[in-house]
Amino acid sequence: MSNLTETAYNKILSNIVNGKYRQGQRLTEDQLCKDLNMSRTPVREALRMLLSEGVIKKENKSYSVVYITAEEVRMLYEVRIPLEGLAARLASLRASEEDIINMERTLFKVKEELEKGDPDPLTLAQLNGAFHEAIANAARNTYLRSYLTSTRVKLKIVRTSLFTSFERRAEEYDEHYSVFTAIKEREPEEAERLMVEHEKRVLDYLEKRVLVYMS
Repeated sequence: MSNLTETAYNKILSNIVNGKYRQGQRLTEDQLCKDLNMSRTPVREALRMLLSEGVIKKENKSYSVVYITAEEVRMLYEVRIPLEGLAARLASLRASEEDIINMERTLFKVKEELEKGDPDPLTLAQLNGAFHEAIANAARNTYLRSYLTSTRVKLKIVRTSLFTSFERRAEEYDEHYSVFTAIKEREPEEAERLMVEHEKRVLDYLEKRVLVYMS
């Protein structure tokens, strides 16, 4: 991915998260090029990425922001919570030293971003998503990884909103580090318990701060 494509992707996703581009809103390449002051090629590539992630959908020659309801978010978390817990359990049993190093490196990057004066919610969302992905990879179960990736993508817009809150993004780091410690110390029951608790806290936050406005 080129730097220009990454910039276009981040700007479009940021506009979706902050509500500038609303759920269901029609988006065209011409309008996006004008909004972002960018040429057509990076905008088109960014749209392809967002389309593959399920954030937008194509409608003839234009696109629209995918609409997700509060009830759909709740149903996705019904699936996600136990699967993330299982991934953490399996990772604690199967993770290689390289997997552990990768998780720790990702958390270090999260901490670096958090220590900035104004951390970027999109960067934090991407790094935290990478941490979950690293755990799923370490679980060594292709089907589990596939299901979790699909669920995570569908929740991308909603989850990114977590990192606009100072309180929640700090808690997110602490909870992730606790899960990582349990995986590193090869404690499967504890890793699963901590991950399930973490995801339940996320859902509780979304219920109070995000889903109430989507109902």
